[in-house]
Amino acid sequence: MINYWAIPNMGKMHLMQLIEMNEKVYVKTGGRFYFYKQWHDPDNYKRRIEKTFLCRKGNSVIETPIKTKTTAGEQSDTYINERHEYLDLAARLPIDPTKVHSNTSEVGGELMVKYFGSVTDRKPPEEFMKDKDPVEVFFTDKYFAELQKHFPVSPSGKYYRTFLEPYISGENSNNDLVMTIVDELLDCDVLFNPFMLCGKYMLGYLKAIELEKTELERYVVDQYKSRKNIIPYKENLVDCFASKLLRIKKYDVLQKYKTDKRVVWAHLDGVVRNTRRIEKYLQDNDIDPVYFNMDRDDYGEVFGFHKNELPRDHTHPGEYPEREQYEQIAKEYVTMRDMRDMRRRNRLRDWI
Repeated sequence: MINYWAIPNMGKMHLMQLIEMNEKVYVKTGGRFYFYKQWHDPDNYKRRIEKTFLCRKGNSVIETPIKTKTTAGEQSDTYINERHEYLDLAARLPIDPTKVHSNTSEVGGELMVKYFGSVTDRKPPEEFMKDKDPVEVFFTDKYFAELQKHFPVSPSGKYYRTFLEPYISGENSNNDLVMTIVDELLDCDVLFNPFMLCGKYMLGYLKAIELEKTELERYVVDQYKSRKNIIPYKENLVDCFASKLLRIKKYDVLQKYKTDKRVVWAHLDGVVRNTRRIEKYLQDNDIDPVYFNMDRDDYGEVFGFHKNELPRDHTHPGEYPEREQYEQIAKEYVTMRDMRDMRRRNRLRDWI
């Protein structure tokens, strides 16, 4: 059993596809609002079962709706003729179609913005949602065909907040709810976002780390000691930091770089700092990490996969208009910080 301790844009999508191809079970979060668990339909390799653990707004009871997904690399058993034109355009993108329609996808992100708005404001058409239960719409197969026609992407966290209670809200968390499902969530081959199962949103929030441990966190951390705890890192630092610049949506990176480089450097410092906070958290809790070099290490050897034919760059953003400029900025950052390793071992050089 494996915990994958990764900051954003550090191989989760690639790993999920390999997990699916190898018929493993994984658990992940939908932001602050729900956990979900996926495993294979034993009678149909193409199909995966997705069980969601959520709580409706104003309630204190966990619901577990079920829906089906398509295994990475496979063609869906269901093709909808009358569907949104976005789907046909997205099918031409250089990424597996089963993963392209999420809020975290770098590839296809601009296409989603064009049709459905920004990631922070994305919501389904009101006319489509009229008299429908949003839990049934987004967490069961009941409205699958209609979604393909009207809204074949994930809504924003802001929209989820209109009908779901978040598990995590700022420095607070609904630990009592999580305690009722924690053992079922831990029973998986690969656990993503392991920090959230502790009752904390993500390691980047320093205040969350410093809070006194709750009963939930103590219990989960004790369970983590018997699992393989993997921290991914990039040896190719220029590629790593260029990709992180691509994810910035709050401002125009190239314009900000011209007017105030310090803002860009601060963002990249945060990427490094959050990775190192993961290392420090595991160290403080007597958990030995296994480091995974995303550029060279073997997925089969580290994760125990038998099917390992997926190209290493399968979910990489690839070519994009700003790539050369972003790589130049990344090179300058690496040189300026004397960055030779994004892990804690380099902190006496870069002072991050």
